[in-house]
Amino acid sequence: MSKIDQFESAFAAAAKPRYRHEGVAVAKVVVFTDLEGAACEAWEQAVRAFLSSLTTGGEPELRLVPGRQCDTIGEVLAIVAKEAPDLVVTYRNLHSQAWQWPHSLSDHLEVLTQVADAPVLLLPRPGPDGTWSRAHARTDAVMALTDHLAGDDALVRWAVAFTASGGRLFLTHVEDDATFERYMSVIGKIPDLDSDIARDRIKKQLLREPRDYISSVASVLESEVPDIAVEAEIMMGHHLAVYRDLVKRLDIDLLVLHTKDEDQLAMHGISYPLAVELRHVPMLML
Repeated sequence: MSKIDQFESAFAAAAKPRYRHEGVAVAKVVVFTDLEGAACEAWEQAVRAFLSSLTTGGEPELRLVPGRQCDTIGEVLAIVAKEAPDLVVTYRNLHSQAWQWPHSLSDHLEVLTQVADAPVLLLPRPGPDGTWSRAHARTDAVMALTDHLAGDDALVRWAVAFTASGGRLFLTHVEDDATFERYMSVIGKIPDLDSDIARDRIKKQLLREPRDYISSVASVLESEVPDIAVEAEIMMGHHLAVYRDLVKRLDIDLLVLHTKDEDQLAMHGISYPLAVELRHVPMLML
């Protein structure tokens, strides 16, 4: 390697993204439900209780849209377009009988999460009386989950906003080990490259970047939001079981993740299977 190449590599390694904290503004919230009457009112109170941990500087305006006003996907999207909310709240299998089987989110949700500009807070489906489990009534443990955490300030800001005072914020980066092994296999076939050195150094660099970024987040939040604790979860992984185990082991109250992909219409990456399978875990879908 030439001295110029060495300099460029050292310069690139030193150029680390650092977190810049800004509060998220949630002034208006639209809540969709397929319930009516007393059950609808009970659901509204459950939503207000859950949003009480949202640190926006004041209680947001909340508009509840009962079942009869949002029967169709078109009606849901029209209300979102008219209201222009900062946050949309609903639950899995809205206007669908498929809630009995853990295989989908419902047509309404699959379109809404991809079309709405605002984040969608997906709560567990309430019972017929409008109530739901209080196991996650507070957001004492919030996880921001991605495979490219370094530099993703928006993801972190939303996770911070929902972390209750005195709570823990887990910043989680899961590096795809299947992709890593595929590249290592190719490197192993190139005689000029030492595959053992490449494996060690590439792995260390892949995990160092999110670790450095999380350190910058913790440093900033120590002064900006001192009443929450920042913890890092950085690992190699691939299968859905890795994500499920993390959420269960850490007893996560809210999972924050991206669902939109600029290159496709379908939901981003691991987001869809997580949303389908972890039906009792609230999720903020950006």
